[in-house]
Amino acid sequence: MKKIFFILGLLLLILIVVVLVRTFIFTKDIPHTKAETSASLQSSAVAHLSSAIKIKTISTEINKPIDTATFLAFRAFLDSTYPLIHQQLKRTVIDSFSYVYHWKGSNASLKPYLFLAHSDVVPVESSSLKLWHAEPFAGTIKDSAIWGRGSFDDKGSMIAIMETVENLLQQKYQPERDIYLCFGHDEELGGERGAQSISKWLKEKNIHAALAMDEGGIITKENFPDLHRPIALLGVSEKGYASFELTVEQEGGHSSMPEKETAIDILSKAVVKIREEQMPVIIAEPTNVMLERIGPGLGFTTRMALANRWLFNGLLVSQFEKSKGTNASIHTTIVPTILSAGIKDNIIPTVAKATVNSRIMPGETSADVIKFIKEKINDDRVKITRLEFGGDPGKMTSLESAEFKKAETIMYNLLDDVVPVPFLMIGATDSRYYDHVADATIKFLPVIDPKGFHGIDERLSFADYNRLINFYTKMITVK
Repeated sequence: MKKIFFILGLLLLILIVVVLVRTFIFTKDIPHTKAETSASLQSSAVAHLSSAIKIKTISTEINKPIDTATFLAFRAFLDSTYPLIHQQLKRTVIDSFSYVYHWKGSNASLKPYLFLAHSDVVPVESSSLKLWHAEPFAGTIKDSAIWGRGSFDDKGSMIAIMETVENLLQQKYQPERDIYLCFGHDEELGGERGAQSISKWLKEKNIHAALAMDEGGIITKENFPDLHRPIALLGVSEKGYASFELTVEQEGGHSSMPEKETAIDILSKAVVKIREEQMPVIIAEPTNVMLERIGPGLGFTTRMALANRWLFNGLLVSQFEKSKGTNASIHTTIVPTILSAGIKDNIIPTVAKATVNSRIMPGETSADVIKFIKEKINDDRVKITRLEFGGDPGKMTSLESAEFKKAETIMYNLLDDVVPVPFLMIGATDSRYYDHVADATIKFLPVIDPKGFHGIDERLSFADYNRLINFYTKMITVK
């Protein structure tokens, strides 16, 4: 027995030494960097974004008619605000309210860059108006920020792109490569009439880009507080998107004489079953690389776990699963978003329906999601139909590509001590439609922990807005 305990003790000691040595090797200082001096924000740029916010280009429902007068007013605003762009760039109108601006470069051998944004915004709940500290569509300028719906998502980006190009035209700058500004008008509804139509137009014109640059990742300080450094989340891939309808048809009748199971009972049990267990853990390549880059600067326990994932992977997964954001980065998510049944309080409905939305991890498909749902529900009375399909997960931009490395370098030049990392987008962007017309897609806006988008008190600080303009300027002008 003594020999057994001795051997076990020795093995434990070796294990501890291995863990500590690997942790020590993994521990290193992340290099500190100093940003270059950037151009100052012009007051006219602030006024222009404020004016853009005042035009209520709201997307409400897919099948609801668009407010054409508002979107035409936004076009008129662009025409009058950016005269050089409309004199020197060729604009093509796509599906009435989406636009492609072509800025011809001096070197036809270089593949073009595409800069993407969208002009539509989500509505503001009337019940939330009293909670706003500035009227949502007033474009209020206060506290060193521009307030209002769309200030960040995504008019801030669109107007920053326009400001950048107009400024460069004023300086008589001509880019080396062709530049295309691609602005959709229905991203908040899925982008089928805007971004999808634009990408089809590009393909028909045999235009294949080196880069498509869109909204997506941000700069965050809040999500990695232990690091005490800003993290630039450069989106290089995104999860797939699909919605499904669960339908149960069961004899209804008078509420005074219910059957043992009603359509609502069966549907409710089905919904609970698909929420009780998640699809398998997948740690995608962008997440792995991100952890490798920021891990050395985190606390000792986290560093030890990351340096010895062969031993502590279960612990890491459990930590990821504690937060809805990090949990979504390692699982295909499935969640009910709409429930529908019944017309009167004393009638048991015959039909009950639930809409379920899924965001699909790279390595899985919508077929895997349907299989999972069927297996978990295990009830033939529940009919499963795929409703909306935004697509399975798209391709990943190579971290060795010139475009990714360029975005990294520019971020080092824009913000002190920033740590650029690759990032898996858990939400959907217009850029998913451009996978087949661009070699690389980067989903990123250099805005620090933005506030209020899709919610209350949406706003864009002067500092973030200025960084956006400087980022786009460098993406166009830096070789």
